[in-house]
Order: sequence, then structure tokens, then C-alpha cells
Amino acid sequence: MFCNCECFTDISPLKNWNVSNGNNFQSIFSGCTDLANIKPLEKWNVTNIKNFSYMFYYCLNISDISLLKNWKFSKNTDFDSMFEDSPASNNE
Repeated sequence: MFCNCECFTDISPLKNWNVSNGNNFQSIFSGCTDLANIKPLEKWNVTNIKNFSYMFYYCLNISDISLLKNWKFSKNTDFDSMFEDSPASNNE
């Protein structure tokens, strides 16, 4: 969806998105190299999302993924390289 939007930095408009019926977030923010603050996503209901692979791949400025600590995973099956090539990969 926002893949390779290199100058995409403000995701606050996504804060109230209802993603509860989504199922595939593969590469949604992949390559958003300037994205740093993922706090607006902290209250997303991701219980039905099955694929998170490469979701934040190559997001060079995301270093704190603790903001997603309240995400509940129940049907999730694919987390392949979710934070690969980002500083956050050291915190997985």
C-alpha cells in the first residue's frame, strides 16, 4: 500500500483505521525509509491479519517496536522478515 514511499513519515492519519477485517499486510510499509514513529498503529486490531511479512522491511528509522506490544496475534502465520534491514530487527 505504502511500499517504497521513501518520504512517508507521518502515519498519524492511520491511527483510527479499522483493520480488523484485513488479512494481508505484506510489505505495507516496506521501503518507507524515513518512517520512524509507528505509535499511531499501537491500537490497531490485527487479530485477523495472517501475513505480516516484510511489513516494515527496510524502514531504516524504526528503532522502537515496543509500541506494538499490545497487538494480539491469533490467526497470524507469516512474520517473515517483518523488520528486516531496520534497526528494529535487533529488538525482535
